[in-house]
Amino acid sequence: MVDIQTASIAIASAGVLAGVIYYILEIRHQGRIRQTESLIRLSPWFNLNAREVQEAITQVCSIEYSSYSDYLERYSGKPENTSLKMLGNYFEGIGILVYRKLVEPDIVQDFWGGIIPSTWNDLKPLISEMRKESGDAEMFKFWEYLVDRMNERKREVHG
Repeated sequence: MVDIQTASIAIASAGVLAGVIYYILEIRHQGRIRQTESLIRLSPWFNLNAREVQEAITQVCSIEYSSYSDYLERYSGKPENTSLKMLGNYFEGIGILVYRKLVEPDIVQDFWGGIIPSTWNDLKPLISEMRKESGDAEMFKFWEYLVDRMNERKREVHG
C-alpha cells in the first residue's frame, strides 16, 4: 500500500514540477515576443514597405564617391543620402533584433543573403567618416554587428 501511495505522490509531484517548468518557459517566451513587438513598434524603419526598401537598396547601391567630402558634395540633401539613412536604420533595427537574440541570424541570412554584408562593405569607409564627423562612434553599430554575425555564420556553414 505504501508503495502505491509513494508512487502516486511522486507522479503527482513530477506533474506539478513539469507544469511549473512549462509555465516558466511560457512566461519567458511571451516576454521575448513582447520585446520583439516593442522594438518593431518603436522603430519607424520597420514600417517601410517592400517597394521603399527596394528603392532604397537600388539608390544606395548606385552611390559612387571617392571620398567623404566627394560624397557630401554629390549627395547631401539628395534622395541617395536619405535612402542611405533609411536603409542603414532599417538594417540597424534588424541588427538589434539579432543582438537581443529575438531573431536568429540564420533567418536574416536566409532572407537577405549577401545584400546586408555587401552593402555594409561598400559603405563602410563612408560610415566610418560619418561616425567621425558626427562624433557618434556607435552609428550603425548594430548593422555592423549583424554583418559580423552573418559572416561568422557563413564561415561556420561553408568552412
